[in-house]
Amino acid sequence: MSATVKPYSAAVGLPKKTRSICPECGKLLEANVFEKDGKVYMEKDCPEHGHFCDLYWSDAKKYLQAEKYAKDGTGLRNPMDKSLKDGENVHIVIDGERIDMMSPTALANIDLTNRCNMKCPICFANANDAGYVYEPDFETVCKMLDALRSEEPIKCTAVQFSGGEPTVYPRLVDVIKAAKERGFAQVQIATNGIEFCNHYDKLKACAQAGLNTIYLQFDGLNDDIYRRSRGRWMMKVKEGVIANCMKLREETGHSPSIVLVVTTVRGLNDDEIGDILKFAIKHREVVRGVNYQPVAFTGRVTHEEVDKGRITLTDVAKAINDETGFTTMDDWYPVPTVAGISNYASIILGQNKITFPTHPHCGLATYLFIDDKDNVMPMPRMIDVDRFVKGMDEISHKAETAAFKKLTVLKVRKLLLNCINEAGLPEGMTKNDLINALVSIMSKKSKAALAKFSWGAMYVGAMHFQDSYNYDVERVRRCSIHYVTPDCKIIPFCAYNSGIEMRVETEKKFSVPLAEWKEKHKEEAKQLAEALIVPKDPDEAPAENKE
Repeated sequence: MSATVKPYSAAVGLPKKTRSICPECGKLLEANVFEKDGKVYMEKDCPEHGHFCDLYWSDAKKYLQAEKYAKDGTGLRNPMDKSLKDGENVHIVIDGERIDMMSPTALANIDLTNRCNMKCPICFANANDAGYVYEPDFETVCKMLDALRSEEPIKCTAVQFSGGEPTVYPRLVDVIKAAKERGFAQVQIATNGIEFCNHYDKLKACAQAGLNTIYLQFDGLNDDIYRRSRGRWMMKVKEGVIANCMKLREETGHSPSIVLVVTTVRGLNDDEIGDILKFAIKHREVVRGVNYQPVAFTGRVTHEEVDKGRITLTDVAKAINDETGFTTMDDWYPVPTVAGISNYASIILGQNKITFPTHPHCGLATYLFIDDKDNVMPMPRMIDVDRFVKGMDEISHKAETAAFKKLTVLKVRKLLLNCINEAGLPEGMTKNDLINALVSIMSKKSKAALAKFSWGAMYVGAMHFQDSYNYDVERVRRCSIHYVTPDCKIIPFCAYNSGIEMRVETEKKFSVPLAEWKEKHKEEAKQLAEALIVPKDPDEAPAENKE
């Protein structure tokens, strides 16, 4: 197989031009991205709606550093999308212009329903507000899964069932099984946690069906935040999910891992960013990561509201640095930093492996090692990342034309040994220990590899989904988180939920009126109505850990 990445083709440096859209009418506009007072801004002018200027990144230095790791993918084809010609690349249309997708689907979202047992102020989808129910049947979901596994040149290996609230989907366990039967290595559920808190048996059934990860909505550590963001108390629910996963692990020896997903809003929960990470570390037996998602402004909002609530990726990283002391800005890297590793694996194995040529300004992440005394060491301090990334690219380039490609593995090991900062290794960890941990970190053996020297691991990342104010078409092209629709179309996340908002178009096409659904599903409608009744305070919570 050939390489799965190629040189980055978008503009770099500051200032630069890109294309964005008007927040009012959606028209494609030329945008200027520029530095001012150490920050990065995007500005654009619509002939009809005037001037717009929005903060893009709060740290211009980090913005420019991120571009050093940028790579492009080799395109995306979807044989099951009947609207595409044979071999045609997956694309969307914005303001009449075709936008081709360049990155493979690293993670696919399948919305199982737009029904929900909550009614949150900050939400992409809600049947009660929409007036219709979008809920693909089991056979349609299986077809959507088949489309993802048919993608070329790299098949999708990770799927997340989302919504609405996916745990209210009537055949949830069956779709998890179906995903596993089709060879998905990662099966995830994005959930508010109510069902998994109150119904241990449902959690257990999902785990036994093959659920790998629970993406748990987690906005903060106190109910004042949840009352503002979700309209009800929720902290006991979050703790209940963690407790049930611990119980499941003790009972069966295995539990899905939990990733805390934090919708981050300035003035709402930005003062708890560091404490949330500390909470995750405290519960790391089942909590394996934290993913901060700075809020995207959808719908009608004023310039003042955007300015007041906007929080950027580097704001999140700085808050973690300042509030925990675990990291510095040098410990944070963009997603495509790891693309070279997958590219190399694809070349030497003769098999296209999932690769992450995501746009360098979509996210930042780091990886923490933690000992049994809660000492924390960021992995980037153990390795010369720049030297390793450059070395991997050079080895991969030579491996493409090498007669005996697998012999280059020895070069990779030598490179890694030379890039390890031995003085920065935690107590009791050798160079070989670290190499073994890195090799297995993405496999089921990672926990055992780390346990050998009593260190745990925690992924910490931030992904900033776009809205109409900071929309960058170059980011849309390189999006690697995609939705698949009932007619098997692949749509990038930021085009589905914001900007041109293809979610509404898709849901209306495959939905039934809410009143009609309620008439056909009277018992489910009754249960859903009861679930939407908000308890007055946490003491009125339904019993947790219900068998």
